[in-house]
Amino acid sequence: MQQTAKRKVGGAILAAALAFMLCPAMALAQEPDYDALLAEQKAAMARFASMDGEWRGTVTSTGPMGEIELTQTERVGTMAGGVSRLVEGRGYGPDGTLMFNAVAMITYDPLKDEYVMVSTARGMTARPWFEATEVGFRWGVNSGPMKITYDAVLKGGRWVEVGYTQMGDQPRQKFLEMELERIGDTSWPQEGIVGPQ
Repeated sequence: MQQTAKRKVGGAILAAALAFMLCPAMALAQEPDYDALLAEQKAAMARFASMDGEWRGTVTSTGPMGEIELTQTERVGTMAGGVSRLVEGRGYGPDGTLMFNAVAMITYDPLKDEYVMVSTARGMTARPWFEATEVGFRWGVNSGPMKITYDAVLKGGRWVEVGYTQMGDQPRQKFLEMELERIGDTSWPQEGIVGPQ
């Protein structure tokens, strides 16, 4: 009886030891190919390289207070080896007062085969959908029956983006139009990085 119990205990210990030894090997076998994922990210984000730089122009929006026109600037640059693109937008009033400031991060998730965008402005953070188009990109937010969509065209140093609202199946209505010209390169956000010393 004791011999049988000892054999069972010994077998259990051996099984546990084998499982412990095999776990790292099993984990390594399931490790993703990080180099391949990174290459896929870079390729997906490369199509937006024409966004990089500094831009200036105008934005006109229509809302409850009527039509408002601001001087609009955008600066766009990459981080994390080019797989994350940061976009900062600023809207200025006629006297140069900062009226609007927003920032967004765009990247690509190769595991889900989709672009990811996070943006924040006016105390609110959103995670809109984002997709590439033949002429630029499209992004937006769906909230119940309300859809907000922005269509952007990038061509020849010009960035034209139009915003639409749509309620249910009704025709969509334009509420914003931005027209920018590229005014130069930028080292943002790479400049000023913290080094090892």
